[in-house]
Amino acid sequence: MHSRRFLVLLLTASLAGTTAYASPIDSLSAISQAQFQNLTSDLGAALSYKDMMPAAPLGLTGFDVGVTAMDTHVDYAGALQGATGSSASNLFVPSLQAQKGLPLGFDVGLTYGGIPGSNVRVVGGDISYAVIGGGLLAPALTVRGTYTRMLGVSQMGLNTRSVELCLSKGFVFITPYIGVGRVRTAGIPRVGTLSDVTVDDTKEYVGADFNLGLLNLDLEVDRMAGSTSYGANIGWRL
Repeated sequence: MHSRRFLVLLLTASLAGTTAYASPIDSLSAISQAQFQNLTSDLGAALSYKDMMPAAPLGLTGFDVGVTAMDTHVDYAGALQGATGSSASNLFVPSLQAQKGLPLGFDVGLTYGGIPGSNVRVVGGDISYAVIGGGLLAPALTVRGTYTRMLGVSQMGLNTRSVELCLSKGFVFITPYIGVGRVRTAGIPRVGTLSDVTVDDTKEYVGADFNLGLLNLDLEVDRMAGSTSYGANIGWRL
């Protein structure tokens, strides 16, 4: 019981910056083309796939199932506020996430989540390959490809694709990791005279995985364009 309370406190503390929630995206006709591009970039930062794991592969029998909470402080709050009619400057995305190890150093993952108080839902997946599997002395290096799609918003469509590299080195109870990638976000308006946009942004992140027995706690900070995301994941890993 005490360990569960401790995990909840850690998760809450990591997301202490969450102060406002977005309303439904239902006022796209109120924003300009430039604002729509900015909104697309911010949604891409919030909804792109966050693997929240070190680079080492899970192995053929390995899996991880967890709950992730990610809070993104957006770069273009005015565009978000115009599209939602709210005063939000951040996007809070809780989600369920699962990873499964495959042969030959491959892993696959799935995620499903959404933004509370809005009509935004997101579904996605990733596949990764361990170029270096890691070991007692050697670090692990993984290349990942990811995809997400926004659901639930009638006035626009959005999807993200990314390719990234992740490097990690395990110690006894902690595995720090860093990563860099390129994310392409496509925004498709369905109202008014707005045009489709595609935004390419560099993504950088740093995190740490804490081994708590059968449970693992991951804390991560992501930076994409001018948006910063703070996240935590509590998972059951074997």
